[in-house]
Amino acid sequence: MPRDAVEGLKPALPLIFNAFAAGLRPPPVRSVAQWAEEAPRHVSAESGTRWPGPWSNAIAPYLVEIMECLSLSHPAREVTFKKSAQVAGSEAGINLVGNIIAENPAPVLIVLPTLDEAKKYVKLKLQPTIEATPVLRRAVRDQTSRDEDGSTTLFKKFKGGFIQITGANTSKGLQMITARVIVKEEISEWPYDVDGRGDPFELADRACKTYEGREKKFNISTPGVVDDKGQGCRVSERYEASDQRRYYVPCPHCNGYQVLSFDRLAKEDPDKAVYSCRACGVDIEHHHKRAMLARDVWLKTYPGVDCPPAIVQEYEIEVHRARPSNGRQPGFAINVLYSPVESWSAVVARWIRAQGNPRLLKVFFQQDLGEPYEERNYSWDHEKLRDAAVGLDYGWQRVPPGALFITAAVDVQGNRLEYGVYAWGVGLTGWLIDKGIVEGDPVAAKTWLELDKVLSRTYEDRHGKPWSIDAAGVDTGFQTQAVYRYIRRHAAAGKLYALDGRDGWKLPPLGTPRKQDVDFEGKKIGAIMLWPVGTWDLKSEHYWALGEMLNGPDKATGRLAPGAIHYSDRCDPAFFKQLTAEFLKDMEVGSTGKTRKVWHKDRSTPNEALDIAVYARALAHHLADTLSAEQWTALAAERGAPPAEVQSDLARLWSPPLPGAEAPTPIEQPAAPEQTDQSPAIDDRMSKHWN
Repeated sequence: MPRDAVEGLKPALPLIFNAFAAGLRPPPVRSVAQWAEEAPRHVSAESGTRWPGPWSNAIAPYLVEIMECLSLSHPAREVTFKKSAQVAGSEAGINLVGNIIAENPAPVLIVLPTLDEAKKYVKLKLQPTIEATPVLRRAVRDQTSRDEDGSTTLFKKFKGGFIQITGANTSKGLQMITARVIVKEEISEWPYDVDGRGDPFELADRACKTYEGREKKFNISTPGVVDDKGQGCRVSERYEASDQRRYYVPCPHCNGYQVLSFDRLAKEDPDKAVYSCRACGVDIEHHHKRAMLARDVWLKTYPGVDCPPAIVQEYEIEVHRARPSNGRQPGFAINVLYSPVESWSAVVARWIRAQGNPRLLKVFFQQDLGEPYEERNYSWDHEKLRDAAVGLDYGWQRVPPGALFITAAVDVQGNRLEYGVYAWGVGLTGWLIDKGIVEGDPVAAKTWLELDKVLSRTYEDRHGKPWSIDAAGVDTGFQTQAVYRYIRRHAAAGKLYALDGRDGWKLPPLGTPRKQDVDFEGKKIGAIMLWPVGTWDLKSEHYWALGEMLNGPDKATGRLAPGAIHYSDRCDPAFFKQLTAEFLKDMEVGSTGKTRKVWHKDRSTPNEALDIAVYARALAHHLADTLSAEQWTALAAERGAPPAEVQSDLARLWSPPLPGAEAPTPIEQPAAPEQTDQSPAIDDRMSKHWN
């Protein structure tokens, strides 16, 4: 190179050497929060978000510190997030996984409560994120069933690592795997024993033994059910063992930092849902929330010296921020009042609707307050229930006033089929209007032909109009293939369900069905859909409804409270003994020394009447849970019931008692801890059954 050319390059040499040195330096280590916003991670519209597109930490700023602790560069080994619904908690785990794929390759294990939930997680959250985010789409190998180096639905490969997604209900996915990072989703819904191999929580932890000291575990869940000692909820127990961080935000009027708690929210009217500042007492409007969240701070509140008070001044923040964790791992708790997608009016509306309804109240505690729920140990005397039923004269095999649809359930025994037919009204106020036994071997065709006669009955209302059964279900726990064949024969009508009772809390009344083969003499003759029934929560609701019957009629209206169940004097004491054959019991879980509430039955006591009541209630939920007030009124008009009467029932169900009005005796319930468009037309599923 000519000398004059070299001389000409001298001014540029520092820039050249700096660029070369920069190329040799490793890329900067970014935290999960930094990566999500800077990469950027893209939020897919398929996830149902209101904000598709590039991720913004400003939308849910409370996630930033959680994601900082989740970063592999952070010394925390375990992070717990006890949360309500609608706070984007799972997105923090998705961002952690994205950061690992893109910049910090490592083996990852993601565990959901069940394999079905694992598949749903991949379909709705993980895979859409991978496909929408360019850097992740390039990094994750294509999904293929032929190439052993490719990804699959539940196993994602990328350079330097992999992601295994599985369910806590199978030990297979938790065995023979080594992972540095474990994301544990909805741990309060996990079983305490899987396939006889022990606690899946501990089995998952064993996967990261190789990385001990460098592992990262993320426990995330809405709370579950606890016993009378506060035990039984995994996420609450992990949070109690953590440094218990709470989210402090400033009052827009006095600047006093405080935790938003439900007890400070005005609850009388959804349209007047304002928050009373704990420091100055001035009302805070919902529109202030975004500005408050922009100046948030997490503070460690575990018991001990220097625990921050309920009100913290701005000049005290740094002192409290510096409080050591004293060996505790990071733990975060938050409720729905902070959610960027939930208005305080909507929260109050759900609180009002939950009054007097144990199922809705439980959902409110867990999903809105982000707190565990203690199931009440109901115990009703069957003789007293019989006495209460004697005074309820509503007519047998007739549709009582207030009823709007009918469901039936059938229990299969060795020498008979037992059935019950229930009418239902607003708030699932229920009436048993028919019951009986079809004698015969359930394998014999003639037994099922007799059941046909029962399920084809009609029931007259007070105007003489005949009503047919809108939905019926048969328990598949005994003589399963005989039941399947019967269901298949009636599949075209779309009104008969094969039911499979499932133990466990927080399961839907009627879950997602799955296809089951139907066999006859060893040959496949077709398939039916099998519907899982979440029996535990339904039993609690049933026992509460019995309690409302025991409370007797309201003095002002002369009627039982909304949601109560009615039984006729045609039911003898033996029937009521079956109806109350189970009770909640605190049972020790495996060898853990922990207890949880479970439904328990004395083997000597039949429980057919209880099972039938629970299955009929599950079908009632399936038909009615999505109905709005307008749809209830439309249904009343279609069925010939007085709309004014239905609107009155809705008002009793969804409105708090008027001051000075006498209300039915309330059942015992936990105290609140401190802390769309609707079409008037009946929806398609309802029309299918009711037209």
